[in-house]
Amino acid sequence: MVPLLSRVDFSLLKMPHSNVPFSAKLLYNEVSGPASTNSLHRLECFVYCTDMFRGTNIYHLRIGEYTRESRELLHRIGLEPQQPSLAYLEEVVRKYSRLPYENISKILKLAREDHAAPFRMPDEIRADFDRARLGGTCFSLTYYLLEILTFCGFNCAPVMGDMKWGENVHCAILVDYQDQRYLVDPGYMVHQPLRISKDTRQRHFTPHSGIEIRFDPSVERYDLYTFRSGNFTWRYRFSDRPVSMDEFSRHWAESFYKPTMHGICLTRVQENSMIYVHNDYTKITGHSGSQKQTSRDVAEKVIRHRFGISLELVEEARAALEVNREKENRILHSDSD
Repeated sequence: MVPLLSRVDFSLLKMPHSNVPFSAKLLYNEVSGPASTNSLHRLECFVYCTDMFRGTNIYHLRIGEYTRESRELLHRIGLEPQQPSLAYLEEVVRKYSRLPYENISKILKLAREDHAAPFRMPDEIRADFDRARLGGTCFSLTYYLLEILTFCGFNCAPVMGDMKWGENVHCAILVDYQDQRYLVDPGYMVHQPLRISKDTRQRHFTPHSGIEIRFDPSVERYDLYTFRSGNFTWRYRFSDRPVSMDEFSRHWAESFYKPTMHGICLTRVQENSMIYVHNDYTKITGHSGSQKQTSRDVAEKVIRHRFGISLELVEEARAALEVNREKENRILHSDSD
């Protein structure tokens, strides 16, 4: 196995040129068609994070700076720090799933702030969960769980994933424990550590579907599939090589200008079902099948009662989408000015 970065290594990782204004050249990807026959559109997007944004030009992500928030959330979900074990890892990951995947908080923060990439840090996620039952997207959920697992003594690091609509658009966590490597993915609502192996396909079962991880030796990467009744759906591809916090931060910044920010999206697992809402579309999946509806009334009812998120926030996020579109257009055209 490629060794993961140690806890000490993480604390030393910073963005380059931390004392000078930082310019991030972002790639805005639009993809159509299956992963194997993608035609990839790349529209160059320049985001200039200069002194006009807050005073701090870029986030210098380091692991170990949110120990208080890690301890508080563990206590909030009914856990206390313990010696690392597989059973404890499983329990932390399962109970952490109380934080839903949702982009409402990300949409709102992008609209409210001048910063080109306003990350939501663990202290904000913790407060928003208590105040409004908000969670986060894959980057913020992954970063917070990285903090928690590191605080608990696990050897872990972030990893990037490719989906059908772009490269490095998803993220998860690799955990090494007793000579085995596990994938932990809070952003995809996989609420158990998934063992990965180059030698054999690994199958895992959830209340709503099965998961299979296959290693592809031709590209030295893993593919994650979900399956039900013998039908397999490719979800994403990842490597077992962790990325630095520098690279993780850059991909996180890029995520503010991806198609996933063009509509409201929420996912959570509850009562043995996967609940998915995208704008006015709702899909609830269990082992017996899926229920699909396209109705704003139904979507709002699910968001209010199954996620516990107020409709006032939903309406504010819908209005913020237009604000963010305008902001995105300004950024996209800034290079030609």
